[in-house]
Amino acid sequence: MSDWNSQLTGVVKLLSIVCLGVVLASPATAGNGNGKNGNQGGSDPVVEPSVMATYRGSAKALDVSVNLLVLSKDLVISDTGELDSVGGSKDESLLEINEDIVQAALLKATTVGSGHQTDSMAQTLGLNLDLTSLGVGLSIGASVLEAGATARCQNGDVALTGYSDIVGLTINGQSIEVGTDPNVSVDLGPLLEVHINEQIVDSYGMTVNALRVVVLDVLGAPVAEVIISQARAGIDCGSGPEGECPDGADFVTGGGFIMGPDGNRVTFSVHGGYFPNGDLKGGMNLVTSGHHIKGSPALGYYIIDETTRQLDFMADDSGQATVCTVTVADNGEPGRDDTFAITCDTGYNTSGVMSQGGNIQLHKPQACSDSKTNKRGGRNR
Repeated sequence: MSDWNSQLTGVVKLLSIVCLGVVLASPATAGNGNGKNGNQGGSDPVVEPSVMATYRGSAKALDVSVNLLVLSKDLVISDTGELDSVGGSKDESLLEINEDIVQAALLKATTVGSGHQTDSMAQTLGLNLDLTSLGVGLSIGASVLEAGATARCQNGDVALTGYSDIVGLTINGQSIEVGTDPNVSVDLGPLLEVHINEQIVDSYGMTVNALRVVVLDVLGAPVAEVIISQARAGIDCGSGPEGECPDGADFVTGGGFIMGPDGNRVTFSVHGGYFPNGDLKGGMNLVTSGHHIKGSPALGYYIIDETTRQLDFMADDSGQATVCTVTVADNGEPGRDDTFAITCDTGYNTSGVMSQGGNIQLHKPQACSDSKTNKRGGRNR
């Protein structure tokens, strides 16, 4: 009997040792403790999957809608359409338009989304709009009507900003004094609703209309609406290791006037830059006495300093193939100190300060606060 008890005791001890080994090796306890592979008693950290930022943006220079009993007419010029949700850029511009109801030196719209922000800008320069031939008593003139909107991620939250730049505004022959306050309404009689620097915040983001005018009939019903220079921007911030710090682009866009050495006005539009995937995009257009230069594709994009960018283009100068170098500087808002310069192999060159109107905008998403390097593109010179 004693031998049987001894054998039974040995089996029990063996089973206890096996069970203890199973417990120590189980996933619930593996890695516990302060050893080399432990994390001081806690479970392995859960890595949050990355959700990348998504972008919203659009811009348009001119949107006219007329709805009379005998006439319905819609006119939209320089409309980017909606920005792709993954970002990128869209640009539409038209120089020196001369139609029955509208004349303008520049109608430009741009939207750009990358990194931590979306930027949109619309410019209408040298405008004369007259709807009287359509049976609507409205005429608008302005040297500059510009709107900009930005949506930026800051510490996981979205910050929205917008602005308008308006110079030389007249409505039905009456001069309108314009300040910097948003959402200003001007009383020009019971048949006109005039909204200046209209800024709207909603689920989309920020919408800025430099000027919106609604014409009413005698019963108070709207018969026409004019929106000049509209910019919209929105963003859904990313999360996770990659989404919190998305790569950004270095991109420049703008347009305006300078005075050439011959005293003639030079009207231009330009955009271009590198995106995180390495794509180089860009184009330019310039009109002045004796020259109409169109540049595309972009051959190079260079970061000269904090505010200055240089772009090289294959171009056509009034039917002659050439290569042009454009240098622009964003020297602050509202753009009166910004500069533009162009030199082409054909021999054409000019440069100047944009004091006559216009704006250069650099799209430079801020670098993340951690150690990840932001791929901002471009080449330094």
